[in-house]
Amino acid sequence: MAEHLNSKLGNALDPFTGKRDAGTGGKLQSKAAVDDFPGDFAKLKLSVIRPAFETVGNMLKERGHEINISEDAGGKISIHIVPAGAKKSIHPYDWFPTLSFIGAPFTRTIGLHGRNARRNSESASGPRGEYRPSQVNKEIVEKELMKFVAEIANW
Repeated sequence: MAEHLNSKLGNALDPFTGKRDAGTGGKLQSKAAVDDFPGDFAKLKLSVIRPAFETVGNMLKERGHEINISEDAGGKISIHIVPAGAKKSIHPYDWFPTLSFIGAPFTRTIGLHGRNARRNSESASGPRGEYRPSQVNKEIVEKELMKFVAEIANW
């Protein structure tokens, strides 16, 4: 009975501790054999997301907007846009319109989240999509960012 319960508990906990391979007696597979979502997301941020943010950000800077691209320890990458004419004053960048790509290792997806209005107003804020790493490319990032910029055009 205890062995059966232990087996069921092991199967339930596998997603948290790594995949097990029956051919190895239930031992954890090597890291190379398991999907490396954090590494894949880090590569996408470096090679796809950040360059797209920088390209669109440079176009916005030419039009007088202030741009800040940030990453946090959890892996989220965000672009913050201070519209031309807005006073940044003492406010942090995340007070302004922000579009973020957020890695979710448990589901192995990349979420898109935007906040396109002031914090103290009725806002269009929240999830904007979810992608598998294989779906994230320059065109998707630029399309989502341009759609976001169009929404905040009258901010």
